[in-house]
Amino acid sequence: MAARVVLSLDGSILKEFELAKPVTVVGRHPDCDIVVEDAAVSGRHMLFRLVNRTVYAEDLASTNGTRVNGLTAQHQVVHHLDVIEVGRHKMHFFDDSMLTGKVGGLENTVLTEYERTMMAVHVPPHVATPPAAPVTGDRAERDVDVDRTMAIPRDPAVRLGPAHESVRTGAAEAPVAVLALRVSAGERRGETISLQRANTMIGTPGGDTALIVRRGESYYLARFSGNRAPRLNRRDLGPGTHPIAAQDVIDVGASSFEVIRVS
Repeated sequence: MAARVVLSLDGSILKEFELAKPVTVVGRHPDCDIVVEDAAVSGRHMLFRLVNRTVYAEDLASTNGTRVNGLTAQHQVVHHLDVIEVGRHKMHFFDDSMLTGKVGGLENTVLTEYERTMMAVHVPPHVATPPAAPVTGDRAERDVDVDRTMAIPRDPAVRLGPAHESVRTGAAEAPVAVLALRVSAGERRGETISLQRANTMIGTPGGDTALIVRRGESYYLARFSGNRAPRLNRRDLGPGTHPIAAQDVIDVGASSFEVIRVS
């Protein structure tokens, strides 16, 4: 499948990316496959997953969410000419086999081919946000910088879905649980892995891996790469992100992890 996305900002075409890998990660972190320099975009914001001839857009519990055709999406199949929004940026998705014919250039493809379909749902534009502060220092400082994502005020007309529409009640708040992982099986058995960072990779690089995403007081598990899906409490992990809590058991490849509370 010849699939690609065209990244744009405020109507200006920035760059085109081919979705040639099984997983293409989008975010502000410099290690991402598609780097989006926007303070409203999380370090690892979302990913595109290619399965046979189907492309899925999966949000990685990002601060400001991922929208497909104007609607908030967690895990969704994307189709030719769909528009995926992260922060203030847009990614127009193209399946080359569906194009009506040759086009002269990138801008013509986006502005003409997309407008012809009128598929996107209109929503008011995001409130503009100032650019991120310059990143200085070593790799650790860069990682801390991209972990801080500027929240965009949400348009109340945009529906987020049950998982995000819930609000706190007037009851007293429980103490914030800080979680970590204890390796119970595998090469690093007995070690404790901190989950202080916004994104923590677990598993074997180049093999089966998963991502632990921390967003405020919540922790989520998402499949990242590999042939076998991670297991959460002995069940294969489905698409998208899944909340985790103390005493949960995670299996990734040949390694097992117990979620523990450290405070």
